Amino acid sequence: MSVPLLLLAFVLAVGWVLPGRLAATRWAARAPRAAIASWAALIAACAVGVAMAVHWAVTPEHHGEAPMSWLLRPGAASEGLTGHGEALALGLAALAVPGVVVAAGWQRAARARTRHREALELVARPGGDGWWVLEGDRPAAWCVPGRGGRVVLTRAAAEQLSPERRAAVLAHERAHLAGRHHLLTVGATALGRALPWLPAAKAAAAQVPLLVEMAADDVALRRCEPRLLAEALCVVAAGRAPVGGLGAGGHAVVARVQRLLAPGRGLPVAARGLWWVLAVLLPAVPVLVGCGP
Repeated sequence: MSVPLLLLAFVLAVGWVLPGRLAATRWAARAPRAAIASWAALIAACAVGVAMAVHWAVTPEHHGEAPMSWLLRPGAASEGLTGHGEALALGLAALAVPGVVVAAGWQRAARARTRHREALELVARPGGDGWWVLEGDRPAAWCVPGRGGRVVLTRAAAEQLSPERRAAVLAHERAHLAGRHHLLTVGATALGRALPWLPAAKAAAAQVPLLVEMAADDVALRRCEPRLLAEALCVVAAGRAPVGGLGAGGHAVVARVQRLLAPGRGLPVAARGLWWVLAVLLPAVPVLVGCGP
C-alpha cells in the first residue's frame, strides 16, 4: 500500500472508525483515566495524520519511497527525521489547531467561573470544613475550579445529606479540584463544538465528561464506601452545575451508581501501562509513515 493510502486509512481509522469502538467499549468504565488518554490520542493522531498527508503531497522527492522503507536502511532513521524539520513543524502546527480551540474554551470557562465566584461571595455562606451553602430547594453539589476553587452545596443538599454522605460528595468534588478535571471537560466540549463533523471530537465531547466523573468517583472511594457515594449521588442526581463548574450529579448518574454498586474487575496494571504507552505513541505513527530520508 502506498504512503498516501496508508495515511488516508490512518486518518479515517482514528478520526471516524475507532471513536465508535472506543465509545462502545466496556473497559473504559474500569479505567476512566486511560480512556480519557485514548480520546486525546485519537484527536492528536488525526491532526498529525492530516499534516503528514499534506507534507507528503508537497514533497515530490518522497513519491518513489515505499512506506517506512527508510527505517530499514542503516543510518537512514536519523537522516529521515533530521532531514524533515518542515514535516515535524507541520505536525506541531496541526496540533496547535486543536490546541487553540481548547485554549479558547478554557478562557471562556475561566471568565464564567470568575463571575460565578463573585456571585458566591455575595449570596453564599460558609457551611463548614471548606464548603459553602447556597440557597436552593433542589439538592445539588458542584465545585468551582480555578484559583480560589470552592465546593458548593445547595441548602436542600446540605439538609438532606447525612454527614457520611455529605463527606462522600465533598470527596468527589475535591477530587475534581485536585485533578483539574475542568480542563479536560472544557477542552473536550470545545473541540466537539468546533469540529462537529469529526466523530472523534464529537464522541470525545460526549464521553470525556462522564469519564471525568467516574475518575472523581474512584478518588472519592478512597475516603468512603461505594454504597455511601452511590446514595449521595442519588440525592443530588437532579442538580445541575453552573457554567464552568463540575457537579456531582447530572452526568449519567444511573450508570455511575450501577458502577459503584456492581463494580467490575479493574484492568491489570500491565494492561493499563501498555494502553498508556500505545496512546502516547499513536500520534507518532503518521510521522514514521510520512517522513522518509
